[in-house]
Amino acid sequence: MFSASKSFTNIRVSNLDIIDPTYSGIMFQTNYVGSQPQNAFENTVFTDVSITGATKSGDQFDDRSGYGIWANPMPEPGQGPAVGSVTFHNLTMSGNHKDIENTTSTFTIEID
Repeated sequence: MFSASKSFTNIRVSNLDIIDPTYSGIMFQTNYVGSQPQNAFENTVFTDVSITGATKSGDQFDDRSGYGIWANPMPEPGQGPAVGSVTFHNLTMSGNHKDIENTTSTFTIEID
């Protein structure tokens, strides 16, 4: 999920099964102009989501893989860590290298 030049607000995703993703199940990051984020994730909600089998990739992106949910703290040039928040209702995860990785101070992942 990439918040960039358009508003990323009131997004709803429901009934999603992610099985054996190549790198991570769901990744969040934000585009920046200079040192400022363009748009934050706002009122973004996932309901009835399962993420299984996110494993380490074993390639040049191995250190960026294996997460069920990941707030990317080290994106490509011109991008920065995710900004804003996301809420998950009825989230199930299994068989991932790590279920949730969020080392940012700019993004919140809420699970209920």
